Amino acid sequence: MELNNMSKQDFVHTKLSVILSALLIVLLVGSVYISQLIFQEISQSYHIDILAARNVFSLSCFFYAISFFIYGPLSDKVSTRFLVLVGSIGTVCCLVLSVIVDCFDLYLIIMSLIGFFAAAVPAALFAYTAKNTPNDKLPQAMGVMISASIIGIIFSRSMIAMLTDLWSWQIGFIIYADLIILTCLFVPFCIKKINAQSSATSVLDTYLGALKLLFDKAVIIFLLVGFLLFFVYLGLSSLLTFYLKSAPFYLSSTILGWLNFAGLSAIIGTIITGKLSQVINERYLLIIYLIAVCASVVAIGYSSVLFAIGLGIFSLFLFVFGIQPLVITMLNKIVSINSRGAISSLYLLSCLAGGSIGTYLLGIIYQNMDWSGVVAICVILTLVNLILVIVGIQYIKNSYEH
Repeated sequence: MELNNMSKQDFVHTKLSVILSALLIVLLVGSVYISQLIFQEISQSYHIDILAARNVFSLSCFFYAISFFIYGPLSDKVSTRFLVLVGSIGTVCCLVLSVIVDCFDLYLIIMSLIGFFAAAVPAALFAYTAKNTPNDKLPQAMGVMISASIIGIIFSRSMIAMLTDLWSWQIGFIIYADLIILTCLFVPFCIKKINAQSSATSVLDTYLGALKLLFDKAVIIFLLVGFLLFFVYLGLSSLLTFYLKSAPFYLSSTILGWLNFAGLSAIIGTIITGKLSQVINERYLLIIYLIAVCASVVAIGYSSVLFAIGLGIFSLFLFVFGIQPLVITMLNKIVSINSRGAISSLYLLSCLAGGSIGTYLLGIIYQNMDWSGVVAICVILTLVNLILVIVGIQYIKNSYEH
């Protein structure tokens, strides 16, 4: 009877750990994206050009991406609970400081630090999941983690946009910080067993092992696939804010927030991928999804009807995030079990670096070539990505299966 009670306690604790982990990923990933729908309001607060305000997101996302390479290998040596608390507390402090400073350059530094601290939470939890999940369950497991990230992106952008229209972005940031603090109160009770696995290798060797992965041609190809995918997805969705707030749409931050909920289709994408990967070869699925991404970009870029643009956003999120479990699974299958944490972090780094660089470079294209130039570049890069995937799949067949 006592054993049964212990078994039930373990089951309940595991469920609580999963729920809390998902909530933490929602809030911490979301903290990187909170500025994406309020560039106009930030520019008004600091009396800067609206296109200069996009640097807030670009730098935050860039530091978030780079930090994955720091925290990913480190998660093999440091307990998950410690990394989660450091990341959460650091993010809360930065959110509070961001509403106090009156210098835009200082504000940029603080928002960049949000990216640095926030990365600790998903990096630790993604690495743990990748290392402790069998290959046949990996697409579904990574799909759950990615779904939490997606909800974080959607939730944070929409919530802050609506609170900004209702009160101000400063109040929105403080409320968001309070949500993180409230969630962190449960960390000591729920995340007890998510600890780093002991290893004889040093921290330096762990980082060197991660760097060695970059000499594998297949790894490089699929990291580049993630980079270009997020270059297009995040760059386009960031500039969509400018496009829809100007003629002929003139949308408010609140309406953009509601439109942003179309991105919840991303969760459907990860679920569908988990199911389809059981009956369709993941390589064929990846090619189909990339073709669909190209079609989505065309729908968003060349439609003059808001409904068609909303449908394009819906399908873009669905297919971009449907691709994520496929690529992560393919990468995990071509590296050793001890490198799964590192390869997951490297892939997330490449995706987010692509997003931050895409936001910045496409912003320059938007200034010089307007919206049509941005869409044309995004279509071309998506087609290039399709070619890369075909080349990568062929390389895996020749190198790893013979």
